[in-house]
Amino acid sequence: MAKVSDSVLEQIKARLSLSEVVSDYVTLSSRGGRLWGLCPFHEEKTASFSVVDDQGFYYCFSCKKGGSMFDFIMEMEKVPFLESVKILAKKANVELEDETPEDRKKRDLTETLYDLYDKIAGSFHFLLVSSPVGLKAREYLKERKVNEAMWETFNLGYAPSDASWLYNFLRKRHYSDELLKQSGLFSQNNTSYPLFRDRLMFPIRTWQGKTVAFGGRDLSSTSKAKYINTPETVIYSKKHNLFGLYESLETVKKTQKAILCEGNFDVVALHQSGFTNAMAPLGTSFTDEQAKLVRRYCNSLEILFDSDRAGSSAAEKALVLAQQLGLENSALQLKSAKDASELVQNYGEDQLKRELQQPMQGFRYLVNNAVNKYDILTSKGKSAVFTTVRPYLDATQSSIEKQDMIKSLAAVLNVDESSILDDYSRKTTPAARTVEPVTGKQAKPLNPATISVDLYAMLTLVNNRELYLQTRYKLAVEDLEDAEAVALYDVLEEAAREDVGKHDEYILQMIEDPQLHSDVASSFAREEFKLAPQKVLNEAVNRIQLRTYEKKRMSNKRLLDISLHDGTEDEGIEDLLREKTEIDAKIAELKSALGQDI
Repeated sequence: MAKVSDSVLEQIKARLSLSEVVSDYVTLSSRGGRLWGLCPFHEEKTASFSVVDDQGFYYCFSCKKGGSMFDFIMEMEKVPFLESVKILAKKANVELEDETPEDRKKRDLTETLYDLYDKIAGSFHFLLVSSPVGLKAREYLKERKVNEAMWETFNLGYAPSDASWLYNFLRKRHYSDELLKQSGLFSQNNTSYPLFRDRLMFPIRTWQGKTVAFGGRDLSSTSKAKYINTPETVIYSKKHNLFGLYESLETVKKTQKAILCEGNFDVVALHQSGFTNAMAPLGTSFTDEQAKLVRRYCNSLEILFDSDRAGSSAAEKALVLAQQLGLENSALQLKSAKDASELVQNYGEDQLKRELQQPMQGFRYLVNNAVNKYDILTSKGKSAVFTTVRPYLDATQSSIEKQDMIKSLAAVLNVDESSILDDYSRKTTPAARTVEPVTGKQAKPLNPATISVDLYAMLTLVNNRELYLQTRYKLAVEDLEDAEAVALYDVLEEAAREDVGKHDEYILQMIEDPQLHSDVASSFAREEFKLAPQKVLNEAVNRIQLRTYEKKRMSNKRLLDISLHDGTEDEGIEDLLREKTEIDAKIAELKSALGQDI
């Protein structure tokens, strides 16, 4: 297991509070001495996710996930423990130790690309707003009715038509050819030829505000591709980012609502019109990863895709995806134009505001669209409508909500609810679900009153690890019957051998089983496992040993009975009798220590 020095973990925890880390992903509010928010790990409408800053642990009372700030980052960013330490070290401005040369090389490349993209975004922006070179781009923006405030909000820029400008600009600043080749800014066939030339530039920023890519709109009228985006790089993955997320984040958190539109100009038009919670996927359909990213910050999503056939189809898929993730969802529709950008350009911002006043609930939107496509006076048409909206029904977790939808669909189609329920129960549509359901058993909440003495002892020990070495001489792993306790014993043994048991974070990241991870995380937040640990362990060890010796006595009795019946030699019987005497004496000793009758 890769190690990080104890001082690094101590410095990170000293400089960052857990709530500070969690608040980047979850809106927290104070209640009853704790901070609460909607759990980012599962869909819920009532906050059950709890953060206790003074103990440095979080716990969800619904899905039972819990842990430290490192566990939280591991879960949210889908990274291993060491990477979570790196992320938090950077946030806390703590210098990492014990990095391998390969780790440092990767980190250096990542940091260099972040720095490079930020600098390029600044240079493109300067060319747009202050250079004669950017005159054409400025005129184009004015023609599209994009005001200058939006140029600043989105840090819009211009990539010159001069094919040698970007390469020369970066080489003069000592960026190597090898780095530029990996940057995604140049052609793969010619590392000195820029990917973006004579284009209006839209910086794509992470939720933290780091520029990781660009979208470029052609201004030359000669390119076959009107829009192009940066290819995948070390710092950029298209399906994990949204244009406008960073610019929208404050409003999204405050209102708990996001608007998803189709293109970059639509995002700008919406923000300019006061809808500062708008964002867009990056030239692709709305992805599962993007949906989960949105769900981190809000519980409601409105879809505003183009009014053409492709936009309608994309909206239907996005609504199903939102429903699957438990996001309240609805569709926005425009009457005067195909998209928001076109409407603002032709009719102004006030008209856009008027047309976006009445969102339509997601299921109703799907039903209306399907009814407009098919003849519901025929049985085949009715069946086609049902088939169209079924994925949304499949994505609905609530039985009550699903029942209401079926009732309203039956009314629209003028059929009995039983007919729809019959079709729904008999037909299967494997491809209907666009998001994989959560698999595996859900962890149960820890109830100290109902767990085995084995697990109680191990949870006490994991909370008082300074007692482990002296305890393991009294208690062998073979004495434990509870599988969770055995697994935790193994974790403690490995931590002791590797000398990494000082921090709770290390212990948790060594536990793979979700139930055990939940139990240990919960125990870290409970005082009872820290009170009089030596006394608790002494009693638990005595109880477990008593159980072990009583098993030995039963085994000894069987062997003795068999030996006497089979005529075993006297020496063998004497050994068994001597063993019986020792076992009886040990049992008497343990019962006396436990205050039990002998």
